[in-house]
Amino acid sequence: MDSYAPESDLVPWPPKVAVLSLRTGKVRPLAGVKITSAINKQPRRGRVRLTKLGFADDERQYPPHQSPDNAIHQYDPGHYERWAAELPDRENKFVVGAFGENISTRHLSESNVCVGDKFRLGDAVVQVTMTRQPCYKLNHRFEHKKMSSLVQATGRTGWLYRVLQEGWVEEGAEMELLERINPAWPLSRLQHILYTDRNNAEALAQLISLPGLSSELVGVFEKRLEEGAEDMNGRLQGDVAMLWRSYTLIEKTPLTPRVQKFVFALADESVGADELHFGPVPHVRIKFGPDSKFTRAYSVVSGDMNRFELGVARDDNSRGGSLYLHDSLGVGDQVKVVKGHTSGNKWGVDQYLHAKRHVFILGGIGVTAFLGEIRTLLKECIHLEIHYAVRSMSDAAYLDELPRAQTTVYAKSEGQRLRVRSIIPSLEDNSDPNVVIYCCGPTGLIEETRNITKELGYPRSHVHFEEFGGAATGTGDPFEIEIAASGKLLQVPQEKSLLQVLNEAGFDIDSSCLAGNCGACMVEYCKGEVVHQGVALDDEQKSTSMLSCVSRGKGRITVKC
Repeated sequence: MDSYAPESDLVPWPPKVAVLSLRTGKVRPLAGVKITSAINKQPRRGRVRLTKLGFADDERQYPPHQSPDNAIHQYDPGHYERWAAELPDRENKFVVGAFGENISTRHLSESNVCVGDKFRLGDAVVQVTMTRQPCYKLNHRFEHKKMSSLVQATGRTGWLYRVLQEGWVEEGAEMELLERINPAWPLSRLQHILYTDRNNAEALAQLISLPGLSSELVGVFEKRLEEGAEDMNGRLQGDVAMLWRSYTLIEKTPLTPRVQKFVFALADESVGADELHFGPVPHVRIKFGPDSKFTRAYSVVSGDMNRFELGVARDDNSRGGSLYLHDSLGVGDQVKVVKGHTSGNKWGVDQYLHAKRHVFILGGIGVTAFLGEIRTLLKECIHLEIHYAVRSMSDAAYLDELPRAQTTVYAKSEGQRLRVRSIIPSLEDNSDPNVVIYCCGPTGLIEETRNITKELGYPRSHVHFEEFGGAATGTGDPFEIEIAASGKLLQVPQEKSLLQVLNEAGFDIDSSCLAGNCGACMVEYCKGEVVHQGVALDDEQKSTSMLSCVSRGKGRITVKC
């Protein structure tokens, strides 16, 4: 812990300050892992209503965090400089808003703010309830497996408020301490008892009766007096451990003129048995470049998290992934890798072994997405048919992995075309179909397959799409967006994505894959027609949200940022 004030010290009265940043956010996926969070909060322009439950349009995912005692989170912006100095390899991540705070100001910190302090905030009145308890999601946010523990150990946690009087707040609003009811209890001292001197019975008894303290911490301290200090590992590490690991490229072999085989082996600590094997549609996400500033997802051809094989096609229009792998990455080089996940699919081919027909519609390097499923079906001697579209026969990678009798290859160079409508069968019983469709390839192929299966009445559970980037770029017909909060109009030209335009306008939208796979760039829209791309959103989400990296509007749309 950086410091803490003993009971005898006089805590300085902070000066009147101004709100430097006001932010709210919605629950959305965190890139690269199967968890969601509302930590990615965006700046709010103009006045925002503050109610007993917090700022308008601000969400908190974890039910206990939805308590009125957790209405506002504040973080000292001065902490970011210290984080950047201590973790220089993540310096670019330590910017205002990164800890999910609603407000930030100068001259307020854990050392001069006390439990129960009452502040005027704009024309509202708020009261400090507790220090923030860091959780495992910070490990993923900052891509550091011990980040939550570091935050707790340093005391740079931020703190929470309840709202005593509702009102309006905006960036630049004044914030002034009105009343201090617990001058002997700065947040730094509370943290010392909460995290270090955890079984101090005298202090715990005093805290239970401390005016203004959150009911959550009162419950924690009452339980400590009865049972002793609690285990904090669940909160700090969560059910999902930090998954990024270093891998060395040990083999790089051309398979076709455009496709290369890449074999990676684990370079650092061993992988536990619970993380070793892939699930359905195995794939990994790789960080690229000397600065590891962007990531891409690739299907795994074979192997496990100790050693695995990828097949990657060179894309001349690549945003950096395939070109870097083909042209810059050499045997012996290392990259960071995490076991990937798709847009929430929780299925396995074992669920569908009863089906009479399994139809695979594959385009180009999309063949790699379902090789595992094909192997399983062949082992079970189940009927399947594979339709594989390629530029030319010389481009047909992994053809030797496919059963010759059940595979039809369509080579564009020879005038052959994969006609999706002719190969997807009609259903005799839509409620219990005996056909399962699998599709991976360019966006056009996926969209055609999606439209036809919908038209024929296929249930969603019997149609499986995988798309790991390359086709959707976010460019296309120009359109206009209106920002709901301010009415501001922005033009999205043909050559730019909505994500680019919003970030250039200062809205700081998060992103990761840039291919519509991870959902990190999701924004809400409330008016207008959207052309959806990518696979991270289901049909229900698409009614109110869009992926700003690849999806586009028609004419004018209204978005919430």
